[in-house]
Amino acid sequence: MKKSIAILLTVVMTVFLLASCNAAGFNGGGQPGASPMPAPSASAGGSGSSVLYDAPKNSEYALMAPPVHADFEDIARDTLTSSQTSGGSGVPVTNPVTDQGLAEKIIYSVYADVETVKFDETIEMVYELLARNNAFIESSYIGGRNYAQSYYGWQTYRSANFTLRIPKDRLNAVTASLENLGNVTSMRSDAENITSQFFDTQSRLNSYRTQEERLLDMLSKADNVPDMIAVEQRLAEVRYSIESLTTTLNNWQNKVDYSTLTLYIHEVETFTEIAPIHRTYWQQLGDGIQANTKGIGEFFKGLLKWLVVSSPILILLAVIAIACVVIVKRQLRRRKKRDSEVR
Repeated sequence: MKKSIAILLTVVMTVFLLASCNAAGFNGGGQPGASPMPAPSASAGGSGSSVLYDAPKNSEYALMAPPVHADFEDIARDTLTSSQTSGGSGVPVTNPVTDQGLAEKIIYSVYADVETVKFDETIEMVYELLARNNAFIESSYIGGRNYAQSYYGWQTYRSANFTLRIPKDRLNAVTASLENLGNVTSMRSDAENITSQFFDTQSRLNSYRTQEERLLDMLSKADNVPDMIAVEQRLAEVRYSIESLTTTLNNWQNKVDYSTLTLYIHEVETFTEIAPIHRTYWQQLGDGIQANTKGIGEFFKGLLKWLVVSSPILILLAVIAIACVVIVKRQLRRRKKRDSEVR
C-alpha cells in the first residue's frame, strides 16, 4: 500500500515538473524565446475605434500593429519639442531664427519742422538728400498756392509734408543735414523696441511650419476620407497663420531696416527768431514794442498793396460815384429853378 502511494506521488510530481518546464520554455503563441505580447490600450482620441499597441521596437509585434490614427489636436502641444528633433527621426527640422534676428529690433521715427525762404530750392534739396542716402518717399504732399490768391495778389505761403524711409545706418547723417534745408524749428525722435514681440512671433511661425510638415506627412498616410478632410481643414488654418505671421514679420523688419522721417516744410518770409530764455523786464518791454511796431508796419504795407492791386476797380467805382453826384446836382438845380419860376 505504501509502495503504491509512493509510485503515485512520483508520477504526479513528474507531470507537474514537466508542465512547469513547458510553461517556462514556451510563450502563449508557442514560439520559444519571445517575450509575451502586451495588452492593447485605448488610443488618445478616446473613441475606442483606434488602438495603439505599445510593442517593443525591432520586434515582430511592431510589424503586426495596426496603423495609428493620432489626433492632430496633439500637434500643438508637441511642436516646441518636435522642432528640435534631429533629421534621423523622419520629421524635418524647422528652420531656426537666422543670425539677422539675433540683433535688437528697434524702430526709429523722427519728426522735424523746417522753415524756408526758398521753397523750390528746398524741395530740390530734399530729393537730392534721398538720392545720396538710398532713401525713398513713402508719401508726400505739396500745396498752399492757388490761382485766385495769385490773381488778386494775396500773399501766399506754400508747405510740404514728406514721409521718408531712411536706411537705419544713414538716419543720423540725414537728420544732421536737415539744417541745410532751412531753419529747423523743432525735431523729435522716437525709438520702439520690438525685440520680444519679434522673437515671439518668429517662434510661433516656426511652430506653425513644423505643424504644416507633420500635417502633410499625416495627409500622405491617411487611409480614409474623414481623416483626410480633418487634416486638410487643419492644414488650411495652419497655412493661413503662417502667411499672417510672415507678413507681420516682414513689415516689422522693413520698419527696422528703414527708419521713418516725417518732414514738415513751411515757406516763410523771414525765419522765426528764438529769443533767449532769460530776458529782463526792459528787454521784454522792448520786444513787445518792436513786435507791435512790426505789426503796424505790416498792416500799412498790406493796405498799400491792396490799394494798388485794387486800383482799377477803385477808379471805376470813383468814376461811377462822380457821375452819380453830377447827375444828382443837376437834378437839384433844375428843381430849384422850376420852383423859383413858379413863385
